[in-house]
Amino acid sequence: MNDAYLILFFSVLLGGGASWFIKTDSLAFRLSLAFSGAFLFGTLMLHLLPELFEGNAHSIGVWVLLGFGVQLFLDFISKGLEHGHYHAHGNKLPLLPLLGLFIHSFIEGMPLAEHAAHDHAHNGPGLLWSLVLHKMPIALLVTSALRNAKISTPLVITSLVLFALSTPLGSLAAGTLTAFTLPILGLATGLLLHVSTTILFESSANHQFNAYKLLAVGTGIGLSLLLLL
Repeated sequence: MNDAYLILFFSVLLGGGASWFIKTDSLAFRLSLAFSGAFLFGTLMLHLLPELFEGNAHSIGVWVLLGFGVQLFLDFISKGLEHGHYHAHGNKLPLLPLLGLFIHSFIEGMPLAEHAAHDHAHNGPGLLWSLVLHKMPIALLVTSALRNAKISTPLVITSLVLFALSTPLGSLAAGTLTAFTLPILGLATGLLLHVSTTILFESSANHQFNAYKLLAVGTGIGLSLLLLL
């Protein structure tokens, strides 16, 4: 699982570095966001939700709803950083939005601990790669927002590194809570369900589908289906 942590860590750094070349108002960014949201949504539907409900745990829906509610609260704190909707105001480091983003990233990494321990077929590589592709455009957005707000480069890099570390740390923390595997998975699934659906509706101008976005979403869903085989 160390390789997965490295992949997650460097995907954030790669996404942050791309902010010097890709603008957040560009078509390339919007399409990458739509693709990542669709891939994440497909992974939830095809991999995580089947695993959650195969044990017929009657209370698991409560944990999914709780995760959805947690993300609603985190949205209030982070101003939408997790799903690509954020505009910096002023030239101070946005501590509260970053804290919300780090908490979100920490929770979304928790299901990876179960995959590391049991190598479940439902998760497979789908969960890891959906998180990687979700985090890259978000890292680009975060870095762009901080740079546009004239935040000093050392603080931008520090924020990016903390963001890169938060998902692996969530997985490591969950590894010590093996008695709560299903609640953790349900919480993370609800959180990611909120984020992925929000991305799909917010990643295009005027919230309208066009041919490019339809292709990006179809490709994301198709990739999640391919990983099911």
